Order: sequence, then structure tokens, then C-alpha cells
Amino acid sequence: MNIVYCIPQLYNAGGMERVLTQKANYLASLPDKHITIVTTELTPASKQVSYFPLDKRVKVVELNIDFDTDFHAPLLRKFINHRRRQKIYRRKLQKLLTDTQADVCISLCGKEIAFLGSLNVPCRKLAEIHFAMTQREQLLMQFHKGPFWRLLGKIRTRQLQRAVRKVEKLVVLTHADEQQWRKAGVTNTVCIPNPTTIMPAKCGGHERKTILSVGRLHPQKGYDLLLHAWSQVASSHPDWKLQIVGEGDERQHLSALANELGIAHSVQMNGLSTDLTADYCRSGLFVLSSRYEGLPLALIEAMSCGCCCLAFDCPHGPAELITNRQTGILLPPEDSHALAQAINLYINTPEQRKKLGDAAYAYAKAHFALEPVMAQWLRLLG
Repeated sequence: MNIVYCIPQLYNAGGMERVLTQKANYLASLPDKHITIVTTELTPASKQVSYFPLDKRVKVVELNIDFDTDFHAPLLRKFINHRRRQKIYRRKLQKLLTDTQADVCISLCGKEIAFLGSLNVPCRKLAEIHFAMTQREQLLMQFHKGPFWRLLGKIRTRQLQRAVRKVEKLVVLTHADEQQWRKAGVTNTVCIPNPTTIMPAKCGGHERKTILSVGRLHPQKGYDLLLHAWSQVASSHPDWKLQIVGEGDERQHLSALANELGIAHSVQMNGLSTDLTADYCRSGLFVLSSRYEGLPLALIEAMSCGCCCLAFDCPHGPAELITNRQTGILLPPEDSHALAQAINLYINTPEQRKKLGDAAYAYAKAHFALEPVMAQWLRLLG
């Protein structure tokens, strides 16, 4: 079976890239599966084509169409150039699917989702989305304000809904998101969660006095909310630190905010980690401060390492991982004060931290191990 995945790029250390490489490596290890990954964006000279290790049997085709080059361009120019690049992409992808005799093409809801369903190629067409249905609208509103941009965001959401109706199946990550898609008239949805990329047989004792958070330095991840929460905690616990692992465009803003709040001395933003498993296994608490998610991989990884986890009840994902205060603690969305109170509470109650961490580990092992998740994908692929 020839399977072609479409994703904007692989060079970032993001959750979507990490999960795709893990699934591609698994499938490539099977005797009847041949995997190709198609990317559209230019890989910077300073980076490898894939940040995460790829099995040598996985083929990567870089089309170098470079949609990202117009990210900050005026709206009209962006629209015109986008249409031109889409025509190029459509032509190249159709040729590639024909030449490789693809049996299945799977879009990760990049630019190709706009035309994949109408491509004249004899292969199955699937899509998987790692974000909530309204992600396009939420992303626009983080960078722009006003009714025009809100309307544009809603139009973008409707465009996505129309596009995914034309593929055979849309794979979403949570049951709550599946219900939202079906309510919007997208009835070809199926829920398959992401597998954890980390499942140590045994972790350390979570002895480090560190509040850990992992993710891109991006408004979606709510690190400004986390810093405001930490500013209410740090002075009471001078021996504890806040460690944010990740990179992104928000670094300068977040560093300035930490200085403004007087907590820079207790906040560590050291970029990407070379050993995330060790970071999870040693941290005293894990916090997910996101404004929105699909199914947060960092939260799954933290649970897989037995962390005591605190998370905002954002749409979607955390509520399906943290249930009845048994596998972690859910907090009101974007409520920095409630987060600060929870951090204080669990710093002061190590026995409760261990109880929640043990329950989180058992839950993650039962629901997000690689084999059972990939068994669901194999049934879908046929």
C-alpha cells in the first residue's frame, strides 16, 4: 500500500510533526506499507528536513512552494499569491500521486485540503486535523482585532468545513471535537487520538522543584497567562522555578513580561530540550495553559511520565484526558488566579501530586500507547 502524507513542513519541533514522524516510522516498518511525506514549505538552511528521526524507508518530497513567504504581506497580495501557489501545488501533487500510484493520500489539513477532494486521481483521500474546528478563526483573532477579521475567520472555518466534506474521512482527536464537526454538518468524521511519543517504563521521583510547561512560544499556548499565575506564586516558593520548554515568535514578548512581573529570576526559557523524558520525569508539576488545543500532545506525554498535571479546560482535549479530578486538575479557561491557587495547593501537598501522577500514568498507558492507536489507523486504512 502506497500512502502519501501532506504536511507544510517537518523541520519544526512541533507536536504535529512529532506524531506524523512516529506514525510514518511505524507504518514503514510494516512489510506492505510504503510511505511518502510531501512538504510545501522551504526548509531553512540552518535546519534539517525533519527535526525528528525518520526511518530511512520513509521518502520525503519537498515541493518548496513556500506559502509562508507571504505570511506578513498585505491581504490582497497574499490572496493573489496564494491562488497562484495553490495552482502550482495542485498540479504538482496530482502528478506525484499519479507517479507514485498512491493508494491513500492523507492531508494534515494544510493548503492541499482546499482541493484534495476534487483531485482527479484514483486513490482514497483522507484528512486528519490536530486542532479544534475553529482554529483558523482563533488564530486570526490572536493577531488581528475587529469585526472584519472575525468575519474572515468564520469564512475560513466554513471553507474548511466544505473542504473536509469532500474527502472520505476526517480524523479528529477528541470525541468533543467530533461532535462539533458533526453538528456543523461534517458527518464523515472518526475519532482516533494521537499516540504518546514517550512512555518510559519507570520515571524518576519528580523531585525537581520545577513547574514544567512544554510547547511553542505562541499565543495559543497561553504562556502570558502562565506567567501571570506564576507571579502570584513565586514569592511564596522561592526554591521553585517555572521552566518553559519550546521556541517561537513570542520569546521576546514573554521575556519582557517576566521582567515586568518581577519573576525573571525564577523563569527558565531555555529553548528546545534534548531530553524531554527527563524533563517530565523530574518536574514537580506540569501545567498546560493553552487557550485552545486539538488533543494536547504535551499533556499526554506528561501523563505518560507520571506527572501531576494542571490544565485550563480549553477547547478541546484537556477535559477528555483529565476526568473527575482523578488524572489531573482542570481549571477555568484563561483563569490565571485559579491556576495560581492550584499551583500553590499542589506544591504544598506532595502526596496528592504523587497520587494524581500515578493515576495519570495508568490512564495514558491504557489509552495512548502506540500499538492500540495505530491499530485503529490500520483498520481505517484497510
